[in-house]
Amino acid sequence: MLATRQMIPPVTARTAAGHTIRAWDFKQKKNLIIGFLDAGCPATAKFLRELAAQAGRMLELESQALIIFSELPPASLAEISPKEIILAADISGRAARAFLGKDALAYGGLATWGIFVTDRYGELYAQWSGGANQGLPAPGELFSCLLRIEIAC
Repeated sequence: MLATRQMIPPVTARTAAGHTIRAWDFKQKKNLIIGFLDAGCPATAKFLRELAAQAGRMLELESQALIIFSELPPASLAEISPKEIILAADISGRAARAFLGKDALAYGGLATWGIFVTDRYGELYAQWSGGANQGLPAPGELFSCLLRIEIAC
């Protein structure tokens, strides 16, 4: 795992439309929520629906979410994704390993999920991770971190 207050490693992923997205595209512009999630997990779909329902708060907090999967996300997830939430794939697994460790990937996808909150300069502010049986954080927890970042700035 990464240490808080350190700069995040590079993140490069590809959207279903074929666009390359990088975390640094948002440097000095937006705070980031970077999630490495399993596209086939029901908890992921629930988390994304809850996050999408509060997209207005992300806009208020000058934030962007990059949700990254080990494969291209299914169309059902893309349908619930507003512009504040970008869904992409890290087919090589490079970014997932940099954030979650070398054992982050298993046969068939992610062995560990992770969610990271950074300020607009790429400094890690908070992180959560877990395995298949552990629940994802509530979007409210992420927004609390983003609010603290905005207050500190």
